[in-house]
Amino acid sequence: MENPSIDFESAEFALRQSWEIHRQAFGPILEPAFVENQQVRILLINALNHISRREVKRGMELLKEIHPHCIYDEDKAAWAFFVGLCFEMGGARDQMLEWYEKAGEIGHRFYLPYLKLAKAAHAAAQFEKAKDYYQTAIECLQEMSENDKDEIILGSAYTNLTSCLTMIHQYPEAENAWKAAQQYPAQPGADATAAILYAAMGNAEKTAEHINGLKEKFPAWVEQTQQMTGQILSGTHPAFPK
Repeated sequence: MENPSIDFESAEFALRQSWEIHRQAFGPILEPAFVENQQVRILLINALNHISRREVKRGMELLKEIHPHCIYDEDKAAWAFFVGLCFEMGGARDQMLEWYEKAGEIGHRFYLPYLKLAKAAHAAAQFEKAKDYYQTAIECLQEMSENDKDEIILGSAYTNLTSCLTMIHQYPEAENAWKAAQQYPAQPGADATAAILYAAMGNAEKTAEHINGLKEKFPAWVEQTQQMTGQILSGTHPAFPK
């Protein structure tokens, strides 16, 4: 007769393995959630397994089962984020952003939803809102351990923050953000952000320096950046009046 403990041990190992995979992806928002309720955590692992396979209908059903067990803010923030993730996996961008925003209002320290909200606001030219989300995302990233910290994402977030601060004419803060970005790997088109910043600051020499950097690293953006910086320096760009 087969030993029933073998199946139990296999199931327990599979659960631990799934938890570790999801912890690596969502640690700062997942680990503080449902600490006192292991049964709910098992349900959550099951939900996340379905969501990660884009089986969003089943994932959402399991999340609905979990909802009554949300007691603490950590539980509620994680639940709202995972509802947003479910919508994201289903391609429903507006609902994704709505739930990521709710998770942020409850409060958590996971950079990813803040970064997605920042990029959406940035693309919509909501620069003040994007700035706040980028700053929060950066703070969350900086709180992570050195092993978990993603330097490429940090470099990109600081560069995008530079752009937002430039667009709302906060030039000293923008230059500080740009200098912070230099501590991390840079994207090939990052020089365009710096060229626009220094044009807005009236520094034609540094503007030219960064356009030359673009010519070397990302020539596709040279013409557009030259046109914009030329207008800024001459005082004819509507966003940067003299």
